[in-house]
Amino acid sequence: CPPIFDNLLCWDEVPADTLVRQHCPGYYKGFVTTEYAYKRCTENGTWYSLPNKTRPWTNFTLCQPPRGTFTTGVKVEKNLRLLYTTGYGLSLFCLVIAVIIMFFCRQVLTFSLIPCASDSGVGFHAPFVFTRTIARLQRRRSSLLTAFHNSRPSCKWHWECRLIVSLFHFTICACHMWIFIEGLYLYMLIHKPFYTGRKGVSFYIILGWTLPVLNIIPWVIVKTTLENIYCWTVQENAYYFWILKGPGIIVIFVNIFFFVDIIRMLCMRMRSRDQHNGQSYRYVEKLTKFILVLIPLFGVTYIAFYAVQEKEGHTNIPYLYAEMTYNSFQGFILSFLFCFLNEDVHKELQRVWHRRKNRMGDHLMLTRSTLFSSWKKTSYPPHRAHSNFHSSQEHVHDHRTVERLIDRSDDLYKHALKRNAVELDKTDV
Repeated sequence: CPPIFDNLLCWDEVPADTLVRQHCPGYYKGFVTTEYAYKRCTENGTWYSLPNKTRPWTNFTLCQPPRGTFTTGVKVEKNLRLLYTTGYGLSLFCLVIAVIIMFFCRQVLTFSLIPCASDSGVGFHAPFVFTRTIARLQRRRSSLLTAFHNSRPSCKWHWECRLIVSLFHFTICACHMWIFIEGLYLYMLIHKPFYTGRKGVSFYIILGWTLPVLNIIPWVIVKTTLENIYCWTVQENAYYFWILKGPGIIVIFVNIFFFVDIIRMLCMRMRSRDQHNGQSYRYVEKLTKFILVLIPLFGVTYIAFYAVQEKEGHTNIPYLYAEMTYNSFQGFILSFLFCFLNEDVHKELQRVWHRRKNRMGDHLMLTRSTLFSSWKKTSYPPHRAHSNFHSSQEHVHDHRTVERLIDRSDDLYKHALKRNAVELDKTDV
């Protein structure tokens, strides 16, 4: 029988009609590591499969923990898979729509409360979209590895699967780093608004995609040189995984510092400003609401998840459900908070719609006047010589009418643009 990987153990090539065994893997929660898992190679040189099944079967019966918790774990695994498939699918759909709207509304207020959402929307939302895509690829790694191993003499090397796992961890790192970038941008916007406004968001976009690369490269080097086993999904040495987990925790604590400092600055400004000033109070109110929604959403929740530690040999099922629900539906929540429910986006969409509607109305008016003028000229052709003079006068009159209509259309269009600009300036103020 050829070498094969059953998602838990790697089985080497064995002669036909052979029963082989391995110790139950210790990296699977709840398995009894002192027992053995068995796999049988049949007489015809194929791995044994259950009746009415085509996939090779491994006997993990002795590895099962007591009291039927293995069956419960299988049920929980199915529920979690359904949960994150639904959540990531819905998040992917909503984020794609949100990114399209952000590109369509690139002229959202110059100094908006979401200043980097329109310019860096792709950089902020793409990690979640990529996470969903890589997660789906990772789910297919088993079938890819099975076909790949059948054509190789051993199952020590399968760089395709490791590449997919590395990309998956890269997207997770990108999500954490973009949390830090968003907090850093708000922090700079509060302390140095003019400098940050002139500098733009290009620097933050580059930094947001560079930090995950600098984070994933050391982990790949360590896994390649010190723990190059299986598909890099097994963490025999937990300290190696802190190369990825540590920076994520650090940036979350830094974001908590940003949150406290920004709230402090807002309180100082609210004391110094006249709260009866409608525009100033409205600005501070909207900025406060935005920060209160953004920072806890990306910081405090992650801190709560990291604080809940799993006990040795015991899996916290409610913790798994809570974390998976939040992670999978995070993109869905973001798209609604920063796009679908955003007042500035609503105003910009209405402004674009009215602008297009006015342009279509002016164009339709000009087309009608031109067609009417052409109809008049073709309806009264010059039949007699003595009417040439009157025909030429009528032609000149129609031509002047068309010119007046064109000028009127241009004036209407300019007036509409000026009106929109005045509304935009009022909103900016």
